[in-house]
Amino acid sequence: MNSERILLALLIVVAILASIPQISIPMVGLILVVLGLINGALGNYGNATDRIVIYVAAIAVPTFAGSLDAFNAIPVVGVVGPWVHQVLGHLATGIQGMAVSILVLAVYGRIVPR
Repeated sequence: MNSERILLALLIVVAILASIPQISIPMVGLILVVLGLINGALGNYGNATDRIVIYVAAIAVPTFAGSLDAFNAIPVVGVVGPWVHQVLGHLATGIQGMAVSILVLAVYGRIVPR
């Protein structure tokens, strides 16, 4: 298991734990962004397709989270929706940190010659 997978698993675990109200994690947003920045910097995102997937996920995951929280027509979604909304919202924070790191490295790779 490489460091990229470990960091991604840690990001998911922190996002899930931060959604539990009984567990108080101070500065959880900062922790998730830093994990995302490190994951984006250490990850192998040299391929443009991999970068585009992260950029689209950074935009789409908060949209999915908001739609789950607002959709109360089905009783199961009305009960589980706010919890999933919190998990996806925290996960989106980490993914957006990854997207920022990947974007900065892509721009840096274009500006600085190798």
